[in-house]
Amino acid sequence: MTFLFEPFRAVLGFLESLVVLVGSLFTIGQFVPPGDYLTQLNRTGIFDNRAQDAVPQTVVRDIILEFFKEADHGGKTPKCLLVGYDGARADALINTKGDPGAGTQLLKAGGGAIYNMYTGGNWYEFNWQDTSTAPGWMTMVTGHWAKEKGGTGHGVSTNDPSKPAEGPKVIFTELLEKNLAKKTSYIVSWNKHFNGENATYVNDIAYCGENGLNAEWTDTDSDAETFAATLAEVEDPDGADMVMCILEYCDSAGHGNGFSNTEPAYVQAIKDSERDAAALIAAVEARGSYGSEDWLIIITADHGGFFTGHGPQFTVCRQIFLAANRKVLG
Repeated sequence: MTFLFEPFRAVLGFLESLVVLVGSLFTIGQFVPPGDYLTQLNRTGIFDNRAQDAVPQTVVRDIILEFFKEADHGGKTPKCLLVGYDGARADALINTKGDPGAGTQLLKAGGGAIYNMYTGGNWYEFNWQDTSTAPGWMTMVTGHWAKEKGGTGHGVSTNDPSKPAEGPKVIFTELLEKNLAKKTSYIVSWNKHFNGENATYVNDIAYCGENGLNAEWTDTDSDAETFAATLAEVEDPDGADMVMCILEYCDSAGHGNGFSNTEPAYVQAIKDSERDAAALIAAVEARGSYGSEDWLIIITADHGGFFTGHGPQFTVCRQIFLAANRKVLG
């Protein structure tokens, strides 16, 4: 299947390059070098798989669920920390490559890996979804695209709708109902996730409340508060078994200045994200109970960006990354 779509990808890459080249003439500082973006990613030497062999972001939920279901954790308690960088393009990691104080680099240096991953749906199934925040994270925490054959999709194809109550379970609910975790925690600052009538997770939050599930949904006002709340959860001896947080540094800088490594604000945003992730990793390893725990740590992104936006099926919007403290893919 990959071989059949290589010519199509080449044509799309060429057309995309023309769009970027023309756009760069009118938007100072938003220039992305023309050419095959996938080839550019391969040349970074960061990733453990080719950009052309990027895995779908649906794998994240499967990796977490299978980790908790493992029969042998060596007598240790399974735990998971997922740190999300909203709006971090795959090539943003160039800015922290080799930095021992960067979260993704710490994971890889400790025996983990960094993989090319993609969002936006599959070309060959024509089930595209926006390369945007709500669809991206929902796909990762459910293991499904917004639209799928048989009606198994989560239904969040844009930032606007809530996931239907009858949609697939999110990982936070799954782990609790399958008695694989005693508590889960999801910490964010973008208010569309949890707040309002059409909030993305409003039905999941209601379901957990109605069924007495020990899931916490924490809404903060800034990345600093998100970091502080996540740090407190990680440092708590009785904290959640599954903790996920989303940092908005990159998305905010991208919309304000441009999703580009030529933009100082965007470069600083990925460095800030990596700094916070590294501090959370250090907090995990400093736990008094760390020796009796088996931690899966993941750092990933929901979508990339193009000029000051995202949403289309451009490769720079679709191509993201998955970093983990162990090799989670074959």
